[in-house]
Amino acid sequence: MDAEARVLAELSREGYASGEAISRKLNISRSAVWKHVVKLRERGYAVEASPRRGYRLASRPDKLLPAELAPLLDTAVIGRQIVHREEAASTADLARQLIERGAAEGTVVFAERQTAARGRMGRAWQTPAGQAIALSAILYPPFSPAQAPLLSLAVGLAAARAVESVTGERPLLKWPNDVYLNGRKLGGVLVEMAAELDRIRWAVASIGMNVNNSFKGTGLAGKATSLSLELGRKVSRRDLAAALLNQLDQVYGALLGEGFAWLPDAFAGLDQLRGKKVKVTLSGGEVTGIAAGVDELGRLQVKDAQGRTQAIFSGEATLSR
Repeated sequence: MDAEARVLAELSREGYASGEAISRKLNISRSAVWKHVVKLRERGYAVEASPRRGYRLASRPDKLLPAELAPLLDTAVIGRQIVHREEAASTADLARQLIERGAAEGTVVFAERQTAARGRMGRAWQTPAGQAIALSAILYPPFSPAQAPLLSLAVGLAAARAVESVTGERPLLKWPNDVYLNGRKLGGVLVEMAAELDRIRWAVASIGMNVNNSFKGTGLAGKATSLSLELGRKVSRRDLAAALLNQLDQVYGALLGEGFAWLPDAFAGLDQLRGKKVKVTLSGGEVTGIAAGVDELGRLQVKDAQGRTQAIFSGEATLSR
């Protein structure tokens, strides 16, 4: 944790903490303690100060700030640096800008609100302030471009596992990049990259998750859902954001250490389409049949009425009657 996060951790303890005690424990000056308190106040923390008793944290903002998330992380790569913005066109755009400036692998960008976010095929993704989670992680994976679809499936798997770890609810994954809960869309992932013929130069793994959204009076009512709508209570964005980073780190570490062989079976356990009749819209037509899971390259397997299996690399899959 950086100094600001460590000061916040001390203030988060019950009761008052003197500036002298914090200074001594963290091995920083009392002036530095005061400067961090000022910064925390600027970020929305209510920190009370008493001449005799010291500082007390009275309230904290519901924001995905680095100092909030750092104490909850147990990661090797993801979250090495956390960049937070109140508003951004999209976290993916900002991540690409950071890559151009030499950002380290594992750097994560959060935005409280996105104004021009997009999902797969350029679709708009709504991120109202304080309700959803929008993040993008910078990766420099030693993979080939042909393995990019598998990386996308792995990010989706991490997102589903994070939701289950925090809420106990088990989402399903809809190939290639959607997260569903109780039949409605809860979130999605998007992996963008720059590559050469034989290697990925960089990848930006983005996750959008509806946490406390309502959708009342919007065109998404009945189609999209959020964790609060499904559970009937507010869910901590802080806890879920930290779980997303922890799970993404675990999945990415498994890919680096073990390769991709385990991924199709892991995806099968959460596959929303498997065994169901689907229609897949391709750039040049449609394919219909029974979804039979994903293969070792992350392609959707669809069996037609004649029992022939077609492997689909990219397309838009929907359940068909």
